[in-house]
Amino acid sequence: MQEKSHYKLFKAGKNWCTMMITLIAAAAGVSIASTTVHADTAATPTVQVEKATGTKDQQSNGKPDQEKQLGQGSVDTQNTNTNPSAKQQADVDYKTPVNNGYIDTVTTNAKDENSIEVNGWHATNQYKNGMDHYLIALNGDNNHELYRTKVETTYRPDVQKVYPKAPISGNGGFQATIPVNRLDNASFVRFVSRYTNSPVGEPNCGVDFWYPTIQTKAAYLDNFKVNGNNIEVSGWHADDQSVNKPAHFLILFDKSKNKEVARQETKVVASPDVAQNGYATIANANKSRFSAVFTINPAMLGDELTIVSRYSDNEKTGEGNRSDYWFNNNSLKIGKGKNAGYIDQLSVDAKDNKVIVSGWNANDDSAVLTNHYLILFDKTANHEVARQAVKTLASADVAQNGFGDVNNANQSRFNASFDITPAMIGHQLTVVSRYTNDAKGGEGTHSDYWYNQAAVPVYANQAGYLDQFSVSGANGQINVSGWHAADASSILNNHYLILFDKTANHEVARQNVKVTASADVAQNGFGNIANAGQSRFSTNFKVTPAMVGHQLVLVSRYSDDAKGGEGNHIDYWYNNAVNLNNNQAWLDNFNQNGNTITASGWHADDSSFINKHHFIILWDLSKGHEIGRKEVTNTTSPDINNVYGNVLGANNARFSVSFNIDGQYAHDAMQLISRYSNADNGEGNYSQNWLTNQYLNLYQNPSWMYQINYSQIQPTGPVGHNIGPGYEGIKTQLVKDRIGTGYQHNTYTTADAYRVMNVQRAHGLPATGWVDYNTWVALGLPADQWNSIDSYVAPLGAGAGSSRQDHIEAMIRQAYQYMGKPWLAGCSSSPAYGVDCSGLVMQALYAGGINPTSCSSIYHGFPGNEWNSRNLFTDPHFMNVSYGDRQRGDLVFYYQPGTHTIWHVAIYLGNNQVIESWPPRVMVQPIVNGQRNVIAGIRRVFA
Repeated sequence: MQEKSHYKLFKAGKNWCTMMITLIAAAAGVSIASTTVHADTAATPTVQVEKATGTKDQQSNGKPDQEKQLGQGSVDTQNTNTNPSAKQQADVDYKTPVNNGYIDTVTTNAKDENSIEVNGWHATNQYKNGMDHYLIALNGDNNHELYRTKVETTYRPDVQKVYPKAPISGNGGFQATIPVNRLDNASFVRFVSRYTNSPVGEPNCGVDFWYPTIQTKAAYLDNFKVNGNNIEVSGWHADDQSVNKPAHFLILFDKSKNKEVARQETKVVASPDVAQNGYATIANANKSRFSAVFTINPAMLGDELTIVSRYSDNEKTGEGNRSDYWFNNNSLKIGKGKNAGYIDQLSVDAKDNKVIVSGWNANDDSAVLTNHYLILFDKTANHEVARQAVKTLASADVAQNGFGDVNNANQSRFNASFDITPAMIGHQLTVVSRYTNDAKGGEGTHSDYWYNQAAVPVYANQAGYLDQFSVSGANGQINVSGWHAADASSILNNHYLILFDKTANHEVARQNVKVTASADVAQNGFGNIANAGQSRFSTNFKVTPAMVGHQLVLVSRYSDDAKGGEGNHIDYWYNNAVNLNNNQAWLDNFNQNGNTITASGWHADDSSFINKHHFIILWDLSKGHEIGRKEVTNTTSPDINNVYGNVLGANNARFSVSFNIDGQYAHDAMQLISRYSNADNGEGNYSQNWLTNQYLNLYQNPSWMYQINYSQIQPTGPVGHNIGPGYEGIKTQLVKDRIGTGYQHNTYTTADAYRVMNVQRAHGLPATGWVDYNTWVALGLPADQWNSIDSYVAPLGAGAGSSRQDHIEAMIRQAYQYMGKPWLAGCSSSPAYGVDCSGLVMQALYAGGINPTSCSSIYHGFPGNEWNSRNLFTDPHFMNVSYGDRQRGDLVFYYQPGTHTIWHVAIYLGNNQVIESWPPRVMVQPIVNGQRNVIAGIRRVFA
């Protein structure tokens, strides 16, 4: 294969220009397809050898050696109309394969600028007398036929000399004229020479010769991009047909909608780099550059666009005869929907009273929505508070950092400031960036970007403290003093204190209170707040009847409303509260002398402020009804006021009273009720206190025995205690069940501790081996059990006025709550779990109102408390009775057989039966049974 360079002449008007055609030649002809490249890059042809109709040797070896005598440019192109028969030699050789040809020139027709003239030759041994000679033009990209014509024969002695015996050689020279518009804007053209017997140029046993492909046009886009509201285009288009099509147009074509959307005439300018880099063979390679700007319109959004470069003979419209180059490999999708932004600054400038904003918003829709606004939005009030038109600024960094595909990424920065108004105080503000087609108000068609993650509180910096917030019961007023520092006070100049009723959920009073100097506030960590040096206040509010029984809190407010404290404002709610629902009472004396009962004491109750009638009611606990009531007149009580001065009326709370009762009530249990009522008969609305510190004629043990409690017994010991080695009890049992070592004798061992340490390590807890709350939860045990197990104390089963027998039955009822539950060492909790013998007795005693000091349900599981039955046996506050005098409710103690060591306790039920906890469960058994056959003694709980 060898490269041959030939020259051709093109006529443009009266001017001639010389252009090189680069051909890659093979024996039977080749096709050259050139890729479109930048003008600064030399083109590298892609060579494809196509099958010709010559012989195998010609196809393989190229031109015969004789053809080498035809030097480049040495071919005689003289047109000769000599008689072929006179020139053709007599000894014709039809056997030696010959099929070669060459295109010498392709030029603009000197007589017709709208056609081209092709000169060349075709010699072959397959020619038969009488055949016609055609030249066929093909599209070099796809070999589709564009045009065919009979040629004008020109005699070629140079060809005859090389192929003297071929049936046709010298007479194979030709000249053909082809209309330019029939080339169909092909970028590459390929010619085929054909000898045929067909009158229309079909093969018909003839022979073809395929010439190499010729490039006629090339182009490249240097730039095709969106810039703001414009599409910028630049590149070059070199085209042979520009010779007679001087008008150049650029057409913006919408590939998505398959239609043109804009065009403009564009002058081409000098492009020496194009000619110098492989395209000098094309007519206007030295003057083929173009640039243009198209305005984006809404119809283009979301569509894919491309560019068509056109040379036309119609300077007005770009229609008519034309040559187009479609840049199909270059497309631009006009963004639709991409909208990104970031706030660099959103802050309050307290000095200038402004909100400062800066950031960027790149938005595809900015291409058609060309007006940019910033909107200040109040998130607290949920509405806009200000807006302004803001020009966007250069933002190359935005385009370079991941947002280059958004239309205006290079021009998307903004900065602005907004004046702070009172309506903004204390509110959270954010910013909305808007692109709109409305230049006057920022409405119309628009696209918004909400910076929801960026918000700034406006003058929300504030702090406060109440030094005093208390009730003066004697004066019937609430005293208030403290301080409130707030940035907002710089524009909200009026200070109010508001008394708010939390119970009724509304305001009950307010006052305009001047703030005074508070240097200590500014000096102690609050100097950054505007009025920290002038923030103290002090006042008092009169208690009103509507406040009684309610909880009140204080609100400090700065407002721009000098008349009522409404308008724009900022509030500070203090956590302190005062309660006007206090009720305290005490009996100093409660005595009976025959049928006369006297009593004295005091009752301070906030409700006395509105309930002016004070009654003392005598209540018969034995019969469960009132015996009598008397209205009393209170007397001064400065001692009570000293302790309960926050209670209304505490300075006048003492009373004394006497009752004469009927003899039928003389031995009944009595209790007093102190009542404040708004009715003169003691009914109506009232507040009362059952005085429980003294009773008359209640059943009670002798003073040396445990006294019966008539109020709920509280747990004794550490509620929520940890467990470790040596501990027993229900907590230990549950833990051991979780780690797989549970059994009835549930002592927490060192081996248990090691297992627990593994759990602790697995949960990132300190590996102590002790079970604390966090370890308890890590073991999968219910969190609420941690305290409830310890704190359980059986509820009282007999109240004030109950008889001895009532207390005994209450005790036994509680024991029966555990029937069937397992015996568990060291356990004394609720009936949800098992218990051991002394654990069962303890909970029964609690229900009867007895709280023994010799043991407790909490400590029962602690090390050293394994034998609380022994502590109960030796407790001096139980009555020792003989076995023969045993009664229902007594405690029965047992020796371990063969010893004098206490090892068990049960509750006597009567009829020689006991309820007890003994392995394996809580049950009712004969008083003497099995291993419990040596009774150590009987202890009486209730005398």
